[in-house]
Amino acid sequence: MKHFKFISIDSKGFTLVEIIVTLVAAGILGAIFIQFMGTALDASWNSVEIVRDEAGTEGVMERIIADYVADINADPPDDPLGNVVTIYNGQTIEGITITTQYIYFDSSGDEQLGGSDNLKVVLQAPSQVSPAIRFRHPLTTVLTNSRTTDDPIVPY
Repeated sequence: MKHFKFISIDSKGFTLVEIIVTLVAAGILGAIFIQFMGTALDASWNSVEIVRDEAGTEGVMERIIADYVADINADPPDDPLGNVVTIYNGQTIEGITITTQYIYFDSSGDEQLGGSDNLKVVLQAPSQVSPAIRFRHPLTTVLTNSRTTDDPIVPY
């Protein structure tokens, strides 16, 4: 009588088919990941540009306010609103357009053109992010003739 020996082969590791399927799946996922990351990296400079432009606009506004405070603290005050209009109205500094308007507020609190005690200063920076967006939101402040010669100097 013949005896047959059963040889048990423990399969350890992966088959060639399993490895190929895993590599193909990893390649597809990698391609999708690179596509999404490439899009995110292409648009990531927008944030840097926006912050840089806003910081530049705020720097110009600080310069205008510093000139205004120096004029209003002069003894006697030297027409600070008129000086801001003379120096800055219609100017473009570092690509930022500056406009000024004298305004007043009516009894309901609405802004009206005219008067001589309040000056609206608007800084408009062009958008460099997209040609479709020509300008960013403007930076606006209102300066006023609130100090007289009897008032103490305003530290700023």
